[in-house]
Amino acid sequence: MSKIKLLSQKLINIIAAGEVLERPASAVKELVENSIDAGSSRIEVYIRDGGKSEIKVIDDGIGIPKNELKLSVQRHATSKLSSDDLLLIRTLGFRGEALPSIGAVCKMKILSKTKEEELGNELTINAGEIESFKPRARNDGTTIIINDIFFSTPARLKFLKSTNYESLVIKKMLEKLALSNTKVEFSYFNNDKLIFKTKSYDEKTSNTSLKKRIIDLFGKQFEENLIPLEQERGFLNFEGLIGLPTFNHSNTTNQFIFVNNRMVNDRLIHGAIKVAYRDFMSYDRFPQVVVFINLPHDLVDINVHPTKSEVKFKDSNQLRSSLISSIRTTLSTEAHKASTSNTTKALKSFRAQNINFKFNQYVTDNNRFIKNQDEIPDQIRNPIEETETSSGEHPLGFAKCQYHNNYIISQKNDGIIIVDQHAAHERIVYEQLKKNFHEGKIKTQILLIPEIIKLDYSLMKLIEKFEKILIKHGVSIEKFGTDSIVVREIPDILVGCDVKKLIIDTINEITEIESSDEIENHINKIYSSMACHGSIRAGRELKLDEMNNLLRDMENTPFSGQCNHGRPTYVELKLKDIEKLFGRK
Repeated sequence: MSKIKLLSQKLINIIAAGEVLERPASAVKELVENSIDAGSSRIEVYIRDGGKSEIKVIDDGIGIPKNELKLSVQRHATSKLSSDDLLLIRTLGFRGEALPSIGAVCKMKILSKTKEEELGNELTINAGEIESFKPRARNDGTTIIINDIFFSTPARLKFLKSTNYESLVIKKMLEKLALSNTKVEFSYFNNDKLIFKTKSYDEKTSNTSLKKRIIDLFGKQFEENLIPLEQERGFLNFEGLIGLPTFNHSNTTNQFIFVNNRMVNDRLIHGAIKVAYRDFMSYDRFPQVVVFINLPHDLVDINVHPTKSEVKFKDSNQLRSSLISSIRTTLSTEAHKASTSNTTKALKSFRAQNINFKFNQYVTDNNRFIKNQDEIPDQIRNPIEETETSSGEHPLGFAKCQYHNNYIISQKNDGIIIVDQHAAHERIVYEQLKKNFHEGKIKTQILLIPEIIKLDYSLMKLIEKFEKILIKHGVSIEKFGTDSIVVREIPDILVGCDVKKLIIDTINEITEIESSDEIENHINKIYSSMACHGSIRAGRELKLDEMNNLLRDMENTPFSGQCNHGRPTYVELKLKDIEKLFGRK
């Protein structure tokens, strides 16, 4: 066995670099965070070949003085710790590892000048060794150029992915930094092509600046589908913008999380966000959010991992529950709203058709062509007189007709609304069931003719086990022989549904739950199943007043913009967009 010996300084630096630098994006992150800590108002980032051949970061910050420039590339040398208490860190960088780690695995050049100096300086590093140090004329601030990253550690280079992928990772990382630093102007160039450029915003409210920054990065549609988050829970403060449930994504890529303005990738927080939306979204979809969590510095430890993307909270349970309740409270303020992305998808589906009209068709008073007299809808035979003076008085307008006995067509002053009647009513029933349960006001209806349901042995045993729970939720049952039950009462909101199918589906939901305690935690799932049976069925013809009543209920029901499975309940088409389809604008 070989003897224990000290590692060389060069090898120590390479090992340290392996912890700090996972890929080119890691180097960009460290350099840009240093620029932010330096008080920069403008930061430019240039990359080539996904950052593998060149990374250049230019800022107009305070610069590095001549007498500190060499010290800056030594390990554990930093200007950002005012004390030995790591819980009082206010800057993004603090370990003094970034520059020496980067310099150990690439060719690096640092050019910097402070406003007090007449002339700047240039420091050249090659694989951790200082090659030159000389004066250099330049503007105030710092420029760092990295070439041939990981050239001294070729094994690490082999693990990098494609150039496009590495470029994308850098872009996503810069987007996060830009979102959390709205006062800084960012520019990102990939192979001399401008990818994005942001303005500097210093508005009265942080959310106003954030909205403008989001438009710079992602476009107007992204911003239109976000709701301002401003909640306080004791010592916890939550700010930012959270997406409407129907404005979702296939993964967590568009979840931007910040703790004390530091971007993090924390499982606890991502999990809390998922739970907060669980009642409004399909399990395989993820909300799009920008969330800032602010709390006292001594209640969070950011010194967990060299990448500084992981944090540890003193009271993680309180943080989790507070974040969930804050998001749900915020979502409830937009009771019926659905995302505009649904409108965009709908408009893209419209295609002009070549139609040869036959002029032996009937023509209505409204200049609509009807082939046969029998096909004339009642609404056209007997035109509906509008009782309302303005459809703009209600967010969802006023119903005009029903299409295919499933879709309600509603008119507003500035467009039309298409409503899926079953999906919308399902949500209404679901929310009403939950409300009644939590308020202890479940109203039941005695069935005129009790429903006798035959069940197999396993389902009968489950019924016996959870009979009290079912009664608590408004379903009154009795055992009827050895293989049947009698249903005598159900929640009044479900009257008219297929009782047998309702009971069997509800029992099937219960089969996934092992204890009565767990049932209480799955109330929403049970009520979702009930609501599906108690809602207006697709294919049912509705009268005009029934349609309008449904629209009014949607406006007064929280989260009615999406059904219980996360799909949109309606699509809105603006008049200006409709006019564009016909070339009028």
